[in-house]
Amino acid sequence: MGKFLKRTVHTVFLMLGNSCNMNCRYCLQHPLVTAQLPSKINPEIYDFLKDCAKELTEGQKLHIQFYGGEPLLYFDAIREITERTHAYCWHSVITNGKAVTKEMVAFFNAYKMPVTISWDGRNVIETRGYDVFADKEKRKLLLEIEQLGLSAVLSSKAYPLDILEDFQAISDDYYKIHGYQVGTNIDEIFNTGDLPEELLAVDYPRVESEMLGLGKFYLEKRLNGSRTELKDYTKLSYVDRLFGMLKRFYADGDGRFHKHYCSCGNGYDVLNLDLEGNLYPCHNTSSKIGTITDDYFTYLNKVLCSDNTKVNMSVCSDCPAIAFCRGGCKLVNAEARREGYCRLKQAVFFFFFFVFEEYSRWMVGVVYGGYLFSILFNFK
Repeated sequence: MGKFLKRTVHTVFLMLGNSCNMNCRYCLQHPLVTAQLPSKINPEIYDFLKDCAKELTEGQKLHIQFYGGEPLLYFDAIREITERTHAYCWHSVITNGKAVTKEMVAFFNAYKMPVTISWDGRNVIETRGYDVFADKEKRKLLLEIEQLGLSAVLSSKAYPLDILEDFQAISDDYYKIHGYQVGTNIDEIFNTGDLPEELLAVDYPRVESEMLGLGKFYLEKRLNGSRTELKDYTKLSYVDRLFGMLKRFYADGDGRFHKHYCSCGNGYDVLNLDLEGNLYPCHNTSSKIGTITDDYFTYLNKVLCSDNTKVNMSVCSDCPAIAFCRGGCKLVNAEARREGYCRLKQAVFFFFFFVFEEYSRWMVGVVYGGYLFSILFNFK
């Protein structure tokens, strides 16, 4: 018998601490974090991480995602852990960027570390209270990061087209420096307990209209075979990702969601680990469910008990958004789902079924395209 919990994982969220230098209005941790995380590194976690890496296919490295709170407030821990594990791990960090320094940028670039900045675009002051790109010196520093990404939260203050246009403005400046674009991501806001109703009051028809427009724009650009212009990069890459999700669900799969556990993998092939060696069902909670030395089946039973995905499947299996959300977040309760979580997912994703039918016809022919279209609309 080995010393540590037996598992096969590809990602470990390393939970560095709960402290943050901002107070974002939509932070989903506010109602979920009830206790401070330990700040002292238990040396055993290095043995555990190495053990996890050995389980992977030869040539693969374990992914360590540094997480907070605000992870840059724990930069000393980031540096130590990266230096001690880089031989068998690769590392990334999601940050608000406010605490970044030249020393940090040099470190990130030296280790080829992807750094994603949480930023909502033109109305970011209303959602996050601070605009990291408004400060010229800070903006210049962030643009020096060699693997930079941007991530926004879609809410009543940030709609898809505005977000993508503002991402593009950052990406244009980044391209002038590096010769390639920034990575981008958009998440949909959701309520884990006490989010402001104002932020949750999304204009669903506006979202639907903008997403349909993005789909048509994508088809126009892709079907005529034109080369992607720099000014269109963020829009097209965003839709590319959505079509990739559809392809994996319908072409690579059978168009049904069969899992009875959360699609994010949290607690399963994604572990959430604090510096002391405690494990959590999600990196956004304070509820411990085990340690790195636990018996696997004891640990797994606790993870399954915290996961409501199977309960939701009676509703989710008939929803047209299932191809994208895959049952959604296990932290969102039934009431929050009814009050807007599911409606927003549908507003974002539903109209892609229309454009996917056209795209599938172009890609694989009218018959197969029509077949895919009929599968998609079996959802009533």
